[in-house]
Amino acid sequence: MPSACFFCNTCHKRYSTHQKLFDTLYNFQDMNRADCPECGGTRELHLSPDFQLGCGDEEFKIVSALLPEKLDSWLGEGQEEVTFYPFLVVLQRASDGKQFCWMPYWHVTGKEARYGQHAVCLERAQFENLTAQARDKIPDNVLEFV
Repeated sequence: MPSACFFCNTCHKRYSTHQKLFDTLYNFQDMNRADCPECGGTRELHLSPDFQLGCGDEEFKIVSALLPEKLDSWLGEGQEEVTFYPFLVVLQRASDGKQFCWMPYWHVTGKEARYGQHAVCLERAQFENLTAQARDKIPDNVLEFV
C-alpha cells in the first residue's frame, strides 16, 4: 500500500502524517504543512507508491487530491451503507518533475475505508489526451453523466 509523509525541501527529513492514506488525501487541501521543526524549511507532502514492475520505486510530491462533488452510495451487505471515494491525485515525480494522474479509490463502510487494489496511474499528458478524446469523439447523449 502506498504511504505518504511530509518531506522537508531543505534538510530532507521525513515526518509522518500520523494518518492513514485515505485520511491524508481526503484532508489534503486543509492539511497543515507547517515549516520543518528541525530547520524551518518548507515541507511538502510526498508519496511513496507501491506500484509494481519497477514503476513505483521513486518518490512523488502530491500536487493535488480531488474528489467528485457528489459521491455515490448504496446499501451493501447487511444493509450497511457503502460510499465510493474515487480520488484524482496529481503527482509530480521528484527526480524530473514529470506529472502523473493517479486514481486510487476506497469503499467506506461505517468508519472502515477499504483501499481499491487497481488504481490507474497515467502520465498527465496521457490523462488529458484521453479526457479530450472522450469529449470530442463520444456523442453528447452518451456523455450526459460527465
